[in-house]
Amino acid sequence: MICILCVIKFRRVILGAVLVSLLAACTNSVDMPPLRPQFSKWDPKQPRPADRDEQAVDAALAALDFCPLIDQAAYERRRGGDTRPVERKTAVKDGRKRCTLFRGGYDIINVGDVDPSHLVLRLVDGAVIDLGGVKAYQVETHREGGISGCEITVPVSFQRAIGFEIGSASRGKECELLRDFATAGAAKLPRDLVYPPDGQDSARVGACADWVSTSKGETCDPAVDVQVPTGAELTLDAGAADPNVECAVFRDAVKKTFGQDFEPIATPGSCYFVEPKHRLQIEAGVTANGGAPGEWLADPNKTYKDHHQTSFSGNPGVTFRSTDDSEFSLYVSPLGDLDKVGHVRLKITPERERGIDDWDRSKVVSAVDVAKAHAVMELVMATHFRVAR
Repeated sequence: MICILCVIKFRRVILGAVLVSLLAACTNSVDMPPLRPQFSKWDPKQPRPADRDEQAVDAALAALDFCPLIDQAAYERRRGGDTRPVERKTAVKDGRKRCTLFRGGYDIINVGDVDPSHLVLRLVDGAVIDLGGVKAYQVETHREGGISGCEITVPVSFQRAIGFEIGSASRGKECELLRDFATAGAAKLPRDLVYPPDGQDSARVGACADWVSTSKGETCDPAVDVQVPTGAELTLDAGAADPNVECAVFRDAVKKTFGQDFEPIATPGSCYFVEPKHRLQIEAGVTANGGAPGEWLADPNKTYKDHHQTSFSGNPGVTFRSTDDSEFSLYVSPLGDLDKVGHVRLKITPERERGIDDWDRSKVVSAVDVAKAHAVMELVMATHFRVAR
């Protein structure tokens, strides 16, 4: 009986060994798909310029008398036939010094310390001008077909600036008048407090200075050339990790269609194409993240309008507009399925022209720019996503 039990146990051991070897053989025979490469996450890499010493700038502005910056000779040249006396008065508003030129009790010219929270927009919206060797930014306001105001900003650091503005009682509202005062005033500022016409007056590097955004530039780099991977999945993965890949996919098509003035910049999650006059800004994306194009087509919350299903070089896509017609977007699936996560996108947005605050100008996306956006997407899909899936 003992011998029979031994034989049974021996057979069980042999059978178990055979099964294990068979399972191992089956496992080794299965063709496992190759692992997709992992792309490291992008962070801004270009060095940021250093700002001026904050305490030194604060001390200089605290010691500055703003009233001499309103030049009496400039007023004499511009007063016309009005012989009423004028006076300059100093005031402090919200902790910031300013001086105003009054005539008959009404303000004509104002100059003062600019609120730092307003400075980024002044630099983004303003046209760069030269005040006799001093860098400044100018915005002229247009309303109802006429000029209704002007402001000129002279930066003295990345955070601080001196602002010149036309007062409410000035007969002339155009920037030509204010530039006369601002040029004379800037000439009286210490040279180490102002910037030369080509000076670096913000943390924005290169083309990032043309990005229409309230960002100070800490998350923006001018895009660099990188190689676009072959294959839709790899390109989407690479674009999700590095906005330089997104820029590389769109660079040639955007420049060919919209013009050579558009320069790519890399930001976390998006590539933008920007131009010096700020008339139009283009956002481009190529990513494995961020949703399937079909989500924008369904749009259950009706966030957008004019949804259209279409295709670009055989790839299914969708186009739509913002409800106020200020944006036009295209989302395409390079995976052949609108419901698969991952997309190629393009969004165009008309912006305020730099240096002009035109209340009458339409901010609606034009039919010409819509046609150009279609052409860009067609070219991108034909160039980078023809590979068989």
